[in-house]
Amino acid sequence: WKVNAGLFKRVWLMLYNDILSMGMGHWRALKPTYPGRLFLMLVFNVINWALATYGVVVIAQQEGDFASFLLGVFISNLLLYTSFYIIMKLRHGERICRQAMTYILLSWLCWAPAMYFFLNKSTTWQLLPAESRRYNQSCRLFHFYDNHDIWHFLSALALFFSFMILLTIDDDLAEKPRDKIPV
Repeated sequence: WKVNAGLFKRVWLMLYNDILSMGMGHWRALKPTYPGRLFLMLVFNVINWALATYGVVVIAQQEGDFASFLLGVFISNLLLYTSFYIIMKLRHGERICRQAMTYILLSWLCWAPAMYFFLNKSTTWQLLPAESRRYNQSCRLFHFYDNHDIWHFLSALALFFSFMILLTIDDDLAEKPRDKIPV
C-alpha cells in the first residue's frame, strides 16, 4: 500500500467490494487474513477498554490522579505491544536471539519492583507541595532516596531495557530478505 491521493479510493473500493460480496452470500470478506493477530488484538483491545473504563469510573468520579493513571496506560501498552511482538515471532517459528532474551529478563527484573514503587505512592500531584509532604516516607536507598526516587530509577532502567528489546529482537534477521519475514 502506498499512502497517496488514491488511498481513499482504494479503501472505498475494498469496502464496496466486500459489502457487495457479502450481499451475494459470500461471507469470506469477514474472515480475517491473520486470525492469530486478530485474537491478540481483540484481547489487547479489551484490556485497553477495561483501563479506559477504570479511568472513567474510578479516576474521574473520585477525582483521582489522572496523570499517574495515564502513565499506567502508557506503560501497559508498551508491555502489551512488546509481548504481542514476541508472541507473534514465536508463533511464526522465529527465534529470539540471546541479546534480546537478556534484555527481556532485565526489563522484567526492573518492571516488577518499579511497579511496586509506582503503586505504593509516596507523592501526590493533586496537592500543593507543602501538603504533599505528609505522604513522604523515610528514605530507603542509601538513607537518601525515598520510594518515589526508587520508582524513577527502576522505571528508567525498565524503559531502557524494554526499548532495547524492540531494538535488538530482529537482529538475527539482518541478512534475511524482507519478503521472507512473516512478522
